[in-house]
Amino acid sequence: MLIDHRLSNVSKIGNCNLVGKDAFFKKVSIDTRSISKGDIFLALSGPNYDGHDFIDEALEKGASCIITEKTIPSATHIKTDNCFLFLEKLANFQRSNFKKIIISITGSNGKTSTKEILYQLTRELFENKDEVFKSPGNWNNRLGLYLSLLRLDNSHKLAIFEIGTNAIGEIKELASFLKPNIGVITNIGNSHLEGLKNINGVLEEKTDLFSYVSSSGTCLIRAKEDHLVKAKKKIKKRKKIFLRPKDSSSFDQNLEMAEAVISCLPEEINKKFFLSEKNISDLEIKAVVPGRQELLIGKNKVNIVDDTYNANPESFKAAFKKIESISCKNKICVMGKMNELGENSLILQDEIIKEALNLFDLVLAINLDSKINAKNLKIINPKAIFKNLEIYLNEESVILFKASRSVKMDDIVKLFL
Repeated sequence: MLIDHRLSNVSKIGNCNLVGKDAFFKKVSIDTRSISKGDIFLALSGPNYDGHDFIDEALEKGASCIITEKTIPSATHIKTDNCFLFLEKLANFQRSNFKKIIISITGSNGKTSTKEILYQLTRELFENKDEVFKSPGNWNNRLGLYLSLLRLDNSHKLAIFEIGTNAIGEIKELASFLKPNIGVITNIGNSHLEGLKNINGVLEEKTDLFSYVSSSGTCLIRAKEDHLVKAKKKIKKRKKIFLRPKDSSSFDQNLEMAEAVISCLPEEINKKFFLSEKNISDLEIKAVVPGRQELLIGKNKVNIVDDTYNANPESFKAAFKKIESISCKNKICVMGKMNELGENSLILQDEIIKEALNLFDLVLAINLDSKINAKNLKIINPKAIFKNLEIYLNEESVILFKASRSVKMDDIVKLFL
């Protein structure tokens, strides 16, 4: 049995006292912007914020209780020494009491997209589609995992979680907490190299997931042969499915991985699986993730590929595959910085610029430090983007926008919609 949605039950799990009247609650929230009447507000604090500053706002919006490190006169609350550790206790209770199938997905690219495809496909395998749960958005760090676990309820029969990393030890921490039945690594590539050092560091970190898959579970990975040899050491005697890297679109590769995962589910579930051409076409629409190779129609019917959520060399190459599949007279790439690539960042950046120059009629590099000299390359500041793109704003053009999140390329895309 998962958490009974009563305040007294929550306080008991956290080993703290409830001050005020017992009541039912809807969900636990850490953000007053999305809080609803009857929710618990957890006053988390971080390096740049203190949730206690928003307690009054939470109460005004109808919070039924505050989990706090401070005493609150005249308000129902649960006082704890550490709000984050309190959240961890709740999440651990949820995981310990969830006895159904858990799937955990990581990888250098395609985590969220694979999760979305798998979610859409598995929903069709249950009588009630709501029996399948997925972690929201990209909630793939420790906080995101804990909050995701709190959203599980007794109706769920399958739960899909995404976990991420940018430093050594993070996958171990998340996977050991989640203990999945099925572990999925979408691929191994040059990502988060500041923390993981090199491709071998990425491989070592990502494959830590397999060490915490249940002994009767299955491990799936798409990787080169030499990487598979190393992965086997952590897979040990668990069942395994190996997929080789392919020169195909991101969608096709993510779909192939999702199908492989479904083959690992119990027969009474996966025997219902059938995928027609129409299903695939519908899936390409349903499983679209905002900011991840999202095809949009902009001003003057210009075609836009919004891939602004994040960037690394492998995801750039995947985006180029997407552009190759689009028939347009003019192809333009607006690219920005790729973060967390470590000491070889400029080398990796220039490799991507060179690939882009072979595909695109024009490459606009925003504030990039590069010595590459080419007729179809312009290094510009953000203010010059519209001026350089104005003549291409028509239905005969496709424009790819891509950069790491910190560049805020998504705000630039909005100018052309």
